[in-house]
Amino acid sequence: MIRSYLYNPDGTIECGLASDRFRKALTNEHSLLWVDIENPEDAEIELLLEVFELHPLTVEDCIMPNVHPKIEEFEQYLFMVLHGLTRIDGQLKAVELDVCLGKNFLITVRTGRIKSIDDDCARVERKSPIFQRGADFLFYAITDSLIDSYFPIIDEVEARVDELETKLLSDSTKQMVQDLLAVYGELMILRRALTPHRDILGRLNRADLPQFIKPANAIYFRDIYDHVLRMSELVDSSREVTTMAIEAYSTIVSNRQTEIMKTMTAFATLALPLLIVTGIFGMNFGENPWLGPRWVYNALGVLFVASIPVMLWFFKRFRWL
Repeated sequence: MIRSYLYNPDGTIECGLASDRFRKALTNEHSLLWVDIENPEDAEIELLLEVFELHPLTVEDCIMPNVHPKIEEFEQYLFMVLHGLTRIDGQLKAVELDVCLGKNFLITVRTGRIKSIDDDCARVERKSPIFQRGADFLFYAITDSLIDSYFPIIDEVEARVDELETKLLSDSTKQMVQDLLAVYGELMILRRALTPHRDILGRLNRADLPQFIKPANAIYFRDIYDHVLRMSELVDSSREVTTMAIEAYSTIVSNRQTEIMKTMTAFATLALPLLIVTGIFGMNFGENPWLGPRWVYNALGVLFVASIPVMLWFFKRFRWL
């Protein structure tokens, strides 16, 4: 699916242009053309190669998935790979957004739905001012909404971390550690997405690409860069808390096993005198000449029972229980 928007020098905005008008629109330096492509097909790929004259490697990157966000500078345009985040069947997934920024055009290519891009398209259709200040400012607005879409996800994950941390001491079950590991995995996804974005936005913030980013607009990327730094700190903080919670779970389980072993050892020790005596004399008391009268059996039974509280006192005295 392809969507296109053209800002004319007279202030009018055209939507849904035919592909044969793209070439003419690019010849006017005072116009701005934004083409958004979702799940590109062969016709859209030919359009990128022939009309916009993108490098074949750029088109290949737009088709093939890229693991990490990156930035590459070409003679006629600036190519960037950004990542948005979405939940699919409850799982946090990264959705790739490829951006080509030229002097009077902007191309966005994505392999899936990105809500922030859909919202930006709606803003342009409502004649938002983001379409009137050049391609670099439009790119800023798109990047800003994409990065800001991370905040609700980070808040959700952070709240989940706090909830699990609170429940850990009272509900340290196997399901708890599975939930902690799931949250830790989402934090790693966030960290892998934010770290390269920080490098890209740091370069845009320094305004060392004057051919594509006007110095007057470079300051806006500083705001996005600050947002990324803040989110990175939140993710790192939650990751540390999750790591400590997993370690605390391991300690709790280890202590519980130790207490169980202490209790089982104590019971085994309490039964030890009975086992020793019955092992020596056997169970046939009536025929054993060592025991003599019947009262000896009764006396041994009393002695066995009396030894239990004595040993319990002994264990408590030395804090073995």
